[in-house]
Amino acid sequence: MIDPHIEDSDDDSGFGLANLDFHGVDFDAAELTHAEMNALNWERQLPFHAASLQFDDKSQNDLKIIKEIEELLSTGRYVDVLRGTKAQELFRGYTQGVSPSEYLRQQVHSQGQTVLSCIEIECIAVAALNLFLQANYTGPSLEVSDVLDINPHACFSEWRDLSVMEPKNTTDETKEEKKSSVTSGKRNNAYQNAILAELAVDGIWPVQVCQVSYFLWLARTILAALNDSQAPIYEYSRHLKGLSLWKSRSIVAHERLLHSREPSQTLWVEAQNTFRSCLEIYCDTSSPEYRSEGATVMLEWGLAQFHFQKKSLPTFRKAQNLSGLTVEVTGSIGKRTKFQQEATAQLLVRAQSTVPASETTPSKNTASLQRVEHSNDEILLEKIQFDDERDMEIKPLTILDQSILMAFCLDVKESNAADELTAEEMGAYLARVLDHHDDWMVYSTALLERSWLEFERTHARERAILQIQALVDQHTNRLTITQSTVKSIEESAPVQVRLRNLHLIVYPPRWSMIQDLADRYAKLGIVTSAAELYTDIEFWNDVVDCYRRAGKMATAEAIVRERLEMEESPRMWEALGDITNDPTCFEKAIEVSHGRYSSAFLALGSHYFEKGQIETAAEYYEKALKIRPLVTSAWFRLGTIQMQLEHWEAALRAFSEVVQQEPEEYDAWANVAAIHMRQRRPAEAYPALMEALKYNRNNWRVWVSKLYTCLDLNKFDEAVQACEMLLDLRKAKQASDGIPPLEERCVRAIVGGTLKEFEASAGNEIQLDSCRRTLSRVHALLERLSTSSDAEPWMFETMAVFNQAVGQNEEVLDNLLKEYRSLQAVAGWEKDDKLVIKICRVASQISNLYCQKGDKQNLTKARFLVRGVNQKIEASRPGDNTIPEEVLQLSKVMDEIETKLSSL
Repeated sequence: MIDPHIEDSDDDSGFGLANLDFHGVDFDAAELTHAEMNALNWERQLPFHAASLQFDDKSQNDLKIIKEIEELLSTGRYVDVLRGTKAQELFRGYTQGVSPSEYLRQQVHSQGQTVLSCIEIECIAVAALNLFLQANYTGPSLEVSDVLDINPHACFSEWRDLSVMEPKNTTDETKEEKKSSVTSGKRNNAYQNAILAELAVDGIWPVQVCQVSYFLWLARTILAALNDSQAPIYEYSRHLKGLSLWKSRSIVAHERLLHSREPSQTLWVEAQNTFRSCLEIYCDTSSPEYRSEGATVMLEWGLAQFHFQKKSLPTFRKAQNLSGLTVEVTGSIGKRTKFQQEATAQLLVRAQSTVPASETTPSKNTASLQRVEHSNDEILLEKIQFDDERDMEIKPLTILDQSILMAFCLDVKESNAADELTAEEMGAYLARVLDHHDDWMVYSTALLERSWLEFERTHARERAILQIQALVDQHTNRLTITQSTVKSIEESAPVQVRLRNLHLIVYPPRWSMIQDLADRYAKLGIVTSAAELYTDIEFWNDVVDCYRRAGKMATAEAIVRERLEMEESPRMWEALGDITNDPTCFEKAIEVSHGRYSSAFLALGSHYFEKGQIETAAEYYEKALKIRPLVTSAWFRLGTIQMQLEHWEAALRAFSEVVQQEPEEYDAWANVAAIHMRQRRPAEAYPALMEALKYNRNNWRVWVSKLYTCLDLNKFDEAVQACEMLLDLRKAKQASDGIPPLEERCVRAIVGGTLKEFEASAGNEIQLDSCRRTLSRVHALLERLSTSSDAEPWMFETMAVFNQAVGQNEEVLDNLLKEYRSLQAVAGWEKDDKLVIKICRVASQISNLYCQKGDKQNLTKARFLVRGVNQKIEASRPGDNTIPEEVLQLSKVMDEIETKLSSL
């Protein structure tokens, strides 16, 4: 085996030179030429930008085309690759009677008759994939003129005709109108839709606003054709070790293009199979020289798992083990603000690479990035100042290891709640990565993640929004607010530098970045700027909403009507209805959608609900939910309407749908319980109330409902718990919250019910023990009520009844005396018959207890009490013949007391 010696190079802008060998390349030197072996070794390392193609006089002619392609790839001239000699051969002729995908597959199979020709075709696919990624992820942006002759290639005549087709009845005047139109799209919709239809998978349509989607289709089709193990071309293409990795990258790019919350199962199966081959090629080696490649592929596999919503942390750990990165998440004493006097504990990530220091030296060609610093007026420090100088030292960290740290940061974000603790941990990882400026996209990703965290903090929000704006602007070649000079554009990184490590990080596509920035502007109330950004990515609903919030209703309406003149769509008719409050617009949306646009039905339901026509509103909500049944808010609104109409079973069905879709929707659980209670079904209401309280224990209305339900079900222990919780809430809340005091009848029902159960449990020791525990809780509740500042007379009476029933006779007299004093504290009680009757009853009970003791002292107390009551009543009612019977009875009690005293 020939091992050519190649000198090291400091050139970091493209493919740096390295010492080549053929480790890990499983081909037979006897059956391959010297040129093919050189080319295959270069092809294997092409995904890592690690080697430059070498040839001598013997292989010069054979490798001429590949050498030309290599020079173009290394300098970022991907468009020239797609215009090159090999591309002309691949894309010659015209599609006749076959689909574009089938035609291209046939061309690849007919042109790939040697190992070298397969490598040349693979490079065309690589160039196409890089062009797609440049236009949609990294920038610099592509102008239409840059790719006009190859988007699409002339051989795809069907698409070529669509790309230059003008709409019918187009005049010079309408062309000028379209140029000045706010809403005219930047892409040819017919051509774009034709390409996106090819890229649609599992019924999931790709993102409409992506650019140059043709190049992704080109890359996917070529790489799939080369990797077809059933075709004759596989005899040659099986030697291409980098092919699987490029195909894997194209699959991930394809998945990220799809517009869906759920990943494509078809692409996931394809990704698993393709990455399996990659891991066998690059990771199944013990050679330290190739551990970096293995770690890179392992990291890409972990990120692919993340994009397909699978568990990725174990794979990130394997990538860390292969790279040799050491990571420690710990704490250290330091200061975060300029005026902080005392250092406090701060989270810190210690990380260090194990590769030689020369490999971690920053590139001499690294371009400057738009990093927004804190202003001088800001109290936050740019970096945490640790007391230990060793924690301020920046230790070597390769770009690969920086990417692995970013992957760990990503896992923290996805695996934890979005709270301050998660933000602190993520911030520690990001701070460690931001210590380095080695790679354009890794650094950009760290800045973006930091900006998302800082946007949630008041002191750093301004810098965060400016930083996100700067990252959005670096994609374009135009002058912007944060990219305000031609020099700043010229000094930005070239495309090959930006793409070099794109597959090692999760950087959002341009449309997602713009949407995120627009969302944040809108959140801050900068709605006009947000509208301009939404216009750029053709989010017309959000454009209209922003102009409406800005009070520019005329502008919003003009945009909607302009879009409707271009093409009617249900969404635009609905938007016009929202602006004009005209229900006929919603009806038109339904008509255009052939009755399948649920949002229009919901809009009509909301319209009639606000007008008080709730029966009509219910009809439209039901129609909307037949089309799209998984809209929780619509089911909830329908349930409330049905309750107002007293259609209890229909309301129960609606709220049951809510809790099935959103089990944590406690208001829906409470309404389910309320309906059962209304229908006198406490047994069914009880579990619904328990679910409602599981998710919200601070809703006093639910506790009141539980109190009533538990009384109906004789669950007195839980009824006591409900009373205690209502007392706690009443104490904690303000009077304006309207929490009512405990009802007398409820407390009396608890006392009576528990006492009845206690009496019935006689002879059953187990049941008796349970009743004693319940009685203990009831006693504690009554004590709490009777000792509160707002205690009422009935509370002392109930306490007396309870104590007498459980044999606490010594407490009964005290309870009755407190009730007596409480009643007498009511102003004018002598003239209120109800209060007079109560006081006479209490006075009679107290005198009976005194009399039972029989001694002179207690009899004297009884006489004093009864005489005082009689005198106050008589004094307040002179000549009144309507004195209640209880007063006369109390006079008889007085006579009995006098008789007993005289007999002593």
